[in-house]
Amino acid sequence: MSQFMVGRQPIFDAKSRVHGYELLFRGPGSQRPDGDAMTADVLVHSILDVGLDALVGDKLAFVNATRAFLVGEQDLVLPPIQTVVEICEDVPRSPEVLAGCQRLAQEGYTLALDNYRVSQDDDAFLELASIVKLDVLAMAPAPLAETFRHCSSFGVQMIAAKVETRRQLEACQKLGFDLYQGYLLSRPEVVEGHELSSSRLTCLRVIDKLCDPRTSAAEVESIVRTDAVLSYQFLRAAGAGAAWGFFRRLSSVREAVVLLGERRIRALVMLILLNGAHEGSDEQLNIAMTRARMAELLAMETEPHLAGAAFTVGLVSSLDLLLRAPLPVIVESMSLGTDLEEALLWHTGRLGDFLADVLAWELGAAGFQLRSGAHPSEVEQCYLQALSWASKVCGTLEPAA
Repeated sequence: MSQFMVGRQPIFDAKSRVHGYELLFRGPGSQRPDGDAMTADVLVHSILDVGLDALVGDKLAFVNATRAFLVGEQDLVLPPIQTVVEICEDVPRSPEVLAGCQRLAQEGYTLALDNYRVSQDDDAFLELASIVKLDVLAMAPAPLAETFRHCSSFGVQMIAAKVETRRQLEACQKLGFDLYQGYLLSRPEVVEGHELSSSRLTCLRVIDKLCDPRTSAAEVESIVRTDAVLSYQFLRAAGAGAAWGFFRRLSSVREAVVLLGERRIRALVMLILLNGAHEGSDEQLNIAMTRARMAELLAMETEPHLAGAAFTVGLVSSLDLLLRAPLPVIVESMSLGTDLEEALLWHTGRLGDFLADVLAWELGAAGFQLRSGAHPSEVEQCYLQALSWASKVCGTLEPAA
């Protein structure tokens, strides 16, 4: 587990209301990865760690996209209806990039040209784009006005970026810019949190499985569920239903796998790998996996049809340890089914019974009453089997000596 940072800088309209936020890479130290890795870092933290709602609310998210994301070598993952894809100025204006931008526009993404300079090669992109961003700080007044008029003829919204002085702001307002961004208005805010790292081995196993067209959702689930972090990330991504035009409460990791589908799963896993996910496990991961497996085994004793949901409840119950955040906040972000939410927060219902027994056994409290209906010897056996399973699973994630 490590600390992550993601920056966000507001973009204002002419009435000083927030129109959206540009999401920015913020890494420790002075070293900066390449553009693909920075975009992946922003996407992973935005949708899996912090959550897009927490970062931008109902506003637009502006994200810089390198060639790999434009041509489809990497998937953007973020919801098209809420995402503005900024085409970086250093991306070659090739036919492949143009075709990729056309595909993104067809999928519903809003396209923006970042740090635009007038070029005949860009006319096709101007016809596709809805927004153009001009670097006010880097342009003299005359070229700025000329570029503004040229772009405006294409009917796009104009953003005045890097506005740092009152004089610059007034000049841009006089020209008629629609949106404004810069240090004069607001400096980027850094959002910090604790990043969970999915196992590179697990991610690679998922990708390997997806290469086989005969692979079923159950087979993918069997791999994902061996990694507590990846399970959480899949549940959270699938639970963000608005991102893909649907909303559905989840009851298991398998449902998350089915709802995400092959393309989204592959995109998420590739982003996690590109973002630098690494092998590793600690005692908290072991606790998470033990709880999940023990709850599943208890359910199999009395309510086999609830086994998948029980595994999910056991897993999520430990995420407050992993994420260092209150469990109610985590549950709220995951769009779980009502029965799962109530089991996690209030220990009610049959799923709550299984979780209560798992937690009581874990604490070793004297004289507690079993609620699952299993005999104490069966509960003990479930615990020992779960502990053995979790140790083996987490052991495979340990880096080689």
